[in-house]
Amino acid sequence: MRARGRRVASRPDTTTGRPAPRRPALPAGQLYAMVLAHLRAHPTVDFSPGELANVLDRPTSRGAIIKICRRLVDEALAVRTTLRPERYQAAPTT
Repeated sequence: MRARGRRVASRPDTTTGRPAPRRPALPAGQLYAMVLAHLRAHPTVDFSPGELANVLDRPTSRGAIIKICRRLVDEALAVRTTLRPERYQAAPTT
């Protein structure tokens, strides 16, 4: 019986057809800072977590970005503009 291994997310290498090695994880707090910086750079635009994941080139981090967006709302640094689908934008500065 084969042992089940954890699948590793990777992008195929277009030259060899082999999966590229997985990118290293970001340091603690860096994804949070990236999401906040992007929202603040575009204060009049609202984004879905999926759009943020794509624009930040972290497509496998969508779940983490959802949690970050909800945390930013709790900290009053962002506002949730729609419930379904979830969309967020930077909170207005006072």
